[in-house]
Amino acid sequence: MKKHNNNKNISRSKLPIMALLMALGILGTIISCETEDDIPPPSAYVPPTPEPEPEPGEDCVFSTIVPELSEGIDFECGGPEVTFFGEKDGSFTLEYVENPDASGINTSETVVEYTQTADIEPWAGFFFDLASKVDFSEMQTVKIKVYSPAADQIVLLKFEDKTDNSIAKEVQATTTVANEWEELSFVFSPSDSDKFDRLILFFDFNGDKNAETTHYFDDIVMSEGGEVEEPVETGEPTAPAPDPNIDPTEVISLFSDVYTNVTVDTWRTDWSNATLEDIEIDGNAVKKYSELNFVGIETTSSTIDASGMTHFRTDIWTGDATEFKIKLVDFGADGVFEGGDDVEHELTFEAPTQQEWVTLDIPLSDFTGLTTKEHIAQLIFVGAPTGANTVFVDNVLFYNEAEPMVAAPAPTSDESNVISLFSNVYTNVAVDTWRTDWSAATLEDVLVDGDDVKKYSNLDFVGIETVASPIDASSMTHFHTDIWTADATQIRIKLVDFGADGAYDGGDDVEHEITIENPEQNTWVSLDIPLTDFTGLITKGHIAQLIYAGQPVGSATIFVDNVYFHQ
Repeated sequence: MKKHNNNKNISRSKLPIMALLMALGILGTIISCETEDDIPPPSAYVPPTPEPEPEPGEDCVFSTIVPELSEGIDFECGGPEVTFFGEKDGSFTLEYVENPDASGINTSETVVEYTQTADIEPWAGFFFDLASKVDFSEMQTVKIKVYSPAADQIVLLKFEDKTDNSIAKEVQATTTVANEWEELSFVFSPSDSDKFDRLILFFDFNGDKNAETTHYFDDIVMSEGGEVEEPVETGEPTAPAPDPNIDPTEVISLFSDVYTNVTVDTWRTDWSNATLEDIEIDGNAVKKYSELNFVGIETTSSTIDASGMTHFRTDIWTGDATEFKIKLVDFGADGVFEGGDDVEHELTFEAPTQQEWVTLDIPLSDFTGLTTKEHIAQLIFVGAPTGANTVFVDNVLFYNEAEPMVAAPAPTSDESNVISLFSNVYTNVAVDTWRTDWSAATLEDVLVDGDDVKKYSNLDFVGIETVASPIDASSMTHFHTDIWTADATQIRIKLVDFGADGAYDGGDDVEHEITIENPEQNTWVSLDIPLTDFTGLITKGHIAQLIYAGQPVGSATIFVDNVYFHQ
């Protein structure tokens, strides 16, 4: 009899498969549980809210900067501190404002608004300093976006060395549209590199300044556009150096067609490393030094006593010199080189301007090692690249900075018919100041041949005021002053009447300015000007200001004496 079996009859071949499936099921359950445990319930999951994009200009605080021109200046987060010039009777404002027309080529948010009132100088403008010298070796074009109130206005961009404004270059562009953004280009040259660290802008340069105008500008950038300077032959100067205009009695000349020259033993010693040629340029004698390393010039047989001189001057022209040095050597009382009392000093001039005459006008005080100047016997010029440059030389001389040697002529008007501000001949009225704090000039009180004289140097303009006791010149017919200058090419004299209220800009001010072009130099010039020539001075009962101005701006020197009104 067979026993009954309650187990199902499962074939051996199916057992492994079933076991595998069961194992996978358990594993899947474990994995599934673990995965579900890692994911929070949908109701608990909150995605992060994305941060809003910042509005233009909101990601910075506007600040004053000293810009690096190669990085561009967009004025969105910062702008430079500017200095204005040429105010005359007007004023300026410069602000960073919202773009008045964010369209076309300029959709930026912040731009510069520059406003100039009426009655400023035609050449008025502003400047700001840069963080470093501008490198034009790769990019020669400076571009500026401009929004002008009128077409056909000149915008002048000028660069200067902030420590020496004689090192400068300027380029003009002209606006072509009104009340619309346009980009103006100013092309410079690779040879302008590493010279300039001050940027100067003039809007409506030399235009009529009889009404207030507002210009906007933005995005000053450098670009590769424009003409790239191609290598050229250095050539030779086609015109002579400018003639010096120094009083011959104040000059010791070694080489110049303008003066009588002292004896020079040689313009190229035998120990020199250079080639010398004596040439003529437009009839003017010039020394040409080529393949210049160094060249010695000697006056050993008749040493130069420059103890009474204040300056050394020479004119040079080069197309390839990157450096120029000047050394002066005093052989001492024994007149012998290396006799034990020699002194010397060398000055270096980096990157002299090329392809034009450059006047090196050097105070002898700059030669600090030249502690004696009574026996100067050697002058040495040095050029770089060594042995591979050419320099043309003219007007080699020492001179004494010119000052009047005699007093101005004594006035002869009867004192009863005179109101004198400054003269040793008359009794002078009270003058508050001979140099106001807003003047741009240096004042010295000096004696010339025993006579008191006012000396104004570095003259742009100087104000003289009698505000406390205004002058009533209504019964006078002339204004008189004596002027002496060695370098001013223009002198301007302005008289200002403050009116009955005695206050500047009180509403009743009147004034007029007279211009004297090319005044005679190195002699006293007596200016006796009819008051009727001051046509804008319609009242003369409260004259409170006298203003002298000179050109070249900031470098002229004038001596002033005998300032008075008379009948």
